[in-house]
Amino acid sequence: MNIVRQFDVFEKASDYIYEEIEIESFDLEAAKKHLDNTENDPLLYNGYKIEGKIKSYFESLGYKFLTDRYDYFLCCYQDDNK
Repeated sequence: MNIVRQFDVFEKASDYIYEEIEIESFDLEAAKKHLDNTENDPLLYNGYKIEGKIKSYFESLGYKFLTDRYDYFLCCYQDDNK
């Protein structure tokens, strides 16, 4: 089983999913340091809105977020084919 991490991108005007952006190199422990209340979700299976400290963290890795137009969420799913 392979866990895929991605950003789900939703249009603010319609809540329509606009895009899914796969995160190629995801560091679970580093990401957890930038999120609050992860004790009950140690593997970050829940979705997390990209804002505040976690947004700054991913921006430092080179990701760009157009937050005036879109809402971004850190999400994951299982892919047995990868």
